[in-house]
Amino acid sequence: MRTRHLSLVTHEHSVTTRVRSNVYSPYGPVNPASTTLLAQETLRANQEAQLLELLSSLESVVESLNYKSFTVYDTLVTATEAVRVALLHTPIDEAGTDV
Repeated sequence: MRTRHLSLVTHEHSVTTRVRSNVYSPYGPVNPASTTLLAQETLRANQEAQLLELLSSLESVVESLNYKSFTVYDTLVTATEAVRVALLHTPIDEAGTDV
């Protein structure tokens, strides 16, 4: 069985040669499809790990933003109530203007 092109480096000359040859393992010939499948599974596992890390990071950011938005909302409600109270207790003269 032939595999894709292999680049071999000889130790004596340190010259890269382009030789097409069969690839064998201690268990017999290697099926290029199986090594490709393994590489795809490894890539998929790495991508999944990266996506899980990104998801975790995004969840942390969302939690932080949610807390901050609640804090801003609470501050806005408190300030609005303070302005309402201040306006209700402002005396108005007979002409309808602030004193």
